[in-house]
Amino acid sequence: MSEHTHATPDARRTTIAVRDELTIRTAGRFCAAVDAALDAGVTTVRLDVGDVKTVDVVGLAALLQAADRIQARGVESGIVLGTTTHTAALRARIIEDLPPLIESAGSDATVIAAELDAAPPMLAASERLVLRHPTWDELPLFETWARDPFLEQMVGSDLLYQCRHLGAYHPDYVTAVLADPTAVTALVHPRGLDRPVGFVRLYGICLSQQFGFLETAMASVGSVRRAWGIDASRLLLAYAVDTLELQRIEAKAYAYNVLSANSLRRNGFKEEGTLREARTYEGQRWDISVFSILAEEMRAERLRERCPYMGLWSAAR
Repeated sequence: MSEHTHATPDARRTTIAVRDELTIRTAGRFCAAVDAALDAGVTTVRLDVGDVKTVDVVGLAALLQAADRIQARGVESGIVLGTTTHTAALRARIIEDLPPLIESAGSDATVIAAELDAAPPMLAASERLVLRHPTWDELPLFETWARDPFLEQMVGSDLLYQCRHLGAYHPDYVTAVLADPTAVTALVHPRGLDRPVGFVRLYGICLSQQFGFLETAMASVGSVRRAWGIDASRLLLAYAVDTLELQRIEAKAYAYNVLSANSLRRNGFKEEGTLREARTYEGQRWDISVFSILAEEMRAERLRERCPYMGLWSAAR
């Protein structure tokens, strides 16, 4: 981390600038800087993300939540968007929810930058497993899973489909896994094992309307039977409520994949309907069941599991 605070000519105005990346690695420090400025009684906060080169959905969630927080305090605000942040905000459909655009935020700023040699961020953890961000060197794991007929039959993941045809290190695929403005992907790493057993993913995230879609992919029948996917999904739901502030998450299960449907029910999902004969498997047409879970239901699940708060802001607020 690199953080430097410079005195500004007017103490009532402050600029918070993010350099290089607005991602899961910098979002927490960015939010802390916003809170510090508001607690100091400033009347104007300028957000400068014009020099950001990498953006993910967690960084955009921090930006959107910061804008709401600033507005709720009655503080004037403006934002500098560069090409990368503008494109990401456009894909995420949050441009209209951000502060008014300004061309320059001034030279004096609190600067937030990422540690280039930092360990991969952990999203959430329980007694049984850890959800963490993939590393560059772990991308070939997705290529291995993409060639697994079991996962194709049970999950039908679009992320793995892309990997089969692009390769793990294609620029578009790297972005899809490591820095997507509408998705977050986490490896499922049981404690005591030397490698991940699969992944969980929230995709199609709409931050402004606060919904997204869940995908869970365990790489073996043994992993499924150990209920690692159930635990990982439950953890990711808690993360979705706390960090991304999602209010609804949807998931689908093929009619022949009874284990997946039962796993969703065990995590509090309610079955909403059926997509009739929407999947072909072994020469037969199968239904797809549609499930969803709402924020209050996710909170009930996390209370039962006693998950600690894992949002971007102080839990006391």
